[in-house]
Amino acid sequence: MALEYKGGKCCICGYNKSKRALSFHHIDPNNKDFGISYRGFTRSWDKTKTELDKCILVCMNCHMEIHDGITQLPIEISE
Repeated sequence: MALEYKGGKCCICGYNKSKRALSFHHIDPNNKDFGISYRGFTRSWDKTKTELDKCILVCMNCHMEIHDGITQLPIEISE
């Protein structure tokens, strides 16, 4: 449900083959209230959607490249 809510594919490279290879990246870590994983939700869908709105969906490779400073978020995402 959360993957589909965020488009079901990496917003940087378009990867969509394995759901387990996709993760949520908080655009601004200072606004992070809680982490989201594919394993299940412990909060209501409304609270989860609010948190998802602070995130982008990326594949594991792009996620690591973002954290390593190799890949930059597109301007329309980072604003």
